[in-house]
Formats: sequence, structure tokens, C-alpha cells
Amino acid sequence: MKLPMRDVVATALVAVAVVVYVVWSTVTADPSTTSVRLVAGVVLAAGFVASATAVVPSFEALMHGSKAYLAGASLVGVVALVTGVVALFGADEAMLAVLVLATVVLWLMATTRHMVAAGHGGRWVHSRRIA
Repeated sequence: MKLPMRDVVATALVAVAVVVYVVWSTVTADPSTTSVRLVAGVVLAAGFVASATAVVPSFEALMHGSKAYLAGASLVGVVALVTGVVALFGADEAMLAVLVLATVVLWLMATTRHMVAAGHGGRWVHSRRIA
């Protein structure tokens, strides 16, 4: 099953965010306020661009698809946004970790959904259109 190009781009962006966070968390013995803010900014920016790349093109289908998926993705998205803002402005390391986790969860949800849709040719699955 081939990964759609939008998901390849999103995967690369999320990978960059995760690598930046892992390198920062393993190399930095005494994280400064500036470094937490910088990493939070990188993760937020990568997450926003990944979302715009992978989700926005299929937003209409998302709105007409599974309401449970939409609610779950929205909840995780709000968690990512709130923890990202707190990490960015409050230089909070714990919120930065939650931001990275939420970003990975959102990527995993969207990519899995797109792969399932591609595998079914965009047909109706379980009485819902997956796209």
C-alpha cells in the first residue's frame, strides 16, 4: 500500500519534530528557558505544516466522515495546541513532551486513516466514507 504524498510530507515534518525533541532532551543536561521555547516552536511549526499538508486537502471528507474520529482528532488537536502554547510561552518541559506526543498521535491517526482509505479506493467502509 503506497503512502499518499501528503502523508510522506507530513511524516517527514513530524520526524523532524521528534528528532529535534529527542536530540534536545538527550543532549541538553540543563535545559534553558530559551531552548525549551525554541524546541516548542519547532514542534508547533512542524505540526501545523504537517496538519495543513495532510488534513486540509481532505477537510470536507473529514467533516462528512466518522464523527468519532473527528471528535478524537479534535480533542488531541486541542491538547497539542494548548500544551504547545504553554510550552512556548511558559518554557514548560512537561508540556513540551505532551506536545510531541500529541503531534505523533495526530500524525498516526491521520496517516492510518489515509492508508485505510487508499486501500479501499475511497469506497464506503463501515457505512462511512473514509478519505
